[in-house]
Amino acid sequence: MIYAALSVFVLTISAQDTLTVAQMQEDFNYMIEQYERIHPNPMWSLGEERYNELKRQTLARLDHPMSQLEFWRIIARWNQYFDGHTMLGWPELPPSKQITRSVMAFPPYSVVQYREGNLFFSDYEGMPDSLRGVEIVSIEGHQSTEIINNMLPYVSHESEAHTNSLGLQYLHWYYRAFYGCSREMEIRYRSTTGEQRVTLDRQTLYHWLVDIGDKSNIGGVGQRDIPWHFYIFPQKGIALLELNKCRPDERLEQFDTEVSAFIDSVNHLGIRHLFVDLSQNQGGNDMFCYRFLQHIAAMPDSAVLFDFATTYNGTSELVEDRYIKTFQPEKPQYSGRLYFIQSHFTYSASIVMANLAKQYGFGTLIGEETGGLTTTYIRLNQRKLPNSGLTFYCSDKQNRYLGTTGPRGVLPDIPLEIGYKYLFRSFTAEELQQMIEMSNSKR
Repeated sequence: MIYAALSVFVLTISAQDTLTVAQMQEDFNYMIEQYERIHPNPMWSLGEERYNELKRQTLARLDHPMSQLEFWRIIARWNQYFDGHTMLGWPELPPSKQITRSVMAFPPYSVVQYREGNLFFSDYEGMPDSLRGVEIVSIEGHQSTEIINNMLPYVSHESEAHTNSLGLQYLHWYYRAFYGCSREMEIRYRSTTGEQRVTLDRQTLYHWLVDIGDKSNIGGVGQRDIPWHFYIFPQKGIALLELNKCRPDERLEQFDTEVSAFIDSVNHLGIRHLFVDLSQNQGGNDMFCYRFLQHIAAMPDSAVLFDFATTYNGTSELVEDRYIKTFQPEKPQYSGRLYFIQSHFTYSASIVMANLAKQYGFGTLIGEETGGLTTTYIRLNQRKLPNSGLTFYCSDKQNRYLGTTGPRGVLPDIPLEIGYKYLFRSFTAEELQQMIEMSNSKR
């Protein structure tokens, strides 16, 4: 299994004493020692010189007593330099700050941007003119500086492009984990006439993000909240599988049954163009990808997925091997043209499918370079830090996907800006038809 890049850890509360400098340094050194022993390639993303410099800088910041949360904010920033699966677990939160069920998510990542140390409403065409590009002062009474310090430990302050493409898609999770939130949120912002405030709800955000015409009929808005969805446009000869996430595991058999019925309908209607939308898929169980591909006639009998290196039981012994997947085609099988839609928000397990299509040529990739890389680190080896009680989760397996040439994602065959337009709605038949025409012009 390959799990999504980041998760929110919410634990039960226990009283936290102030940590001494010696205790924090001991915890940090222990975390680094475990990382260097367990991780298959600890300096992969930084190089030895930069890696050692960051260690020195982090130790220098641990120069006065801190609470568990303050200590976590400093050393959790190391997560940005690891691999997306290696991380420091969230600190324990008091009951008043734990996530409650059925709460509204913080405004999604296309609404908010982080730059120059501050939060801003984006200058996005779907935003009201009065809010486009203005600085956010506070959210529900919490100052932007506090929100940034609390919720962006993973984000590289050296690269604003990385900040906006990776970190802020989790901003709503961060907000919920630290503060919780209600169905409405008061946001104060700074305009040319001084500080103003606006109260936002989820419905308003949908309308900002999606050009849906009649606002009394939201159409496909909200379909992205479910793991998968099927569409067939018989008059266009087009079908679409929207695979939004590779989970939950207990629905794997249901997914396989529904894919079979979908492919059967597609074949019966003579559909010659099948799209698989991975543009919002951030990972999960890669078996969902394999189960879908079992129904594709163009799949080889066996395919090399990746070469991998693994450390076992927290030892430095490295074992390298190759993972080959055998495909046993299941009927009904699809033999028409296949297209995969990917974006900067395509991560982890969904990259398996995109990369296989790329390397074996059984489908056309349309969209943006994937956010996740073709070299990934998976599985979590847990270590408890001795003084702070924080849990360190360290990858102990490295996958180098077939065709890996460096720290890059899967590149599209046909570049197309996906952006945020499809965050809450599906692609229309007309938009898919335009992609077919783009693909035909490239042949």
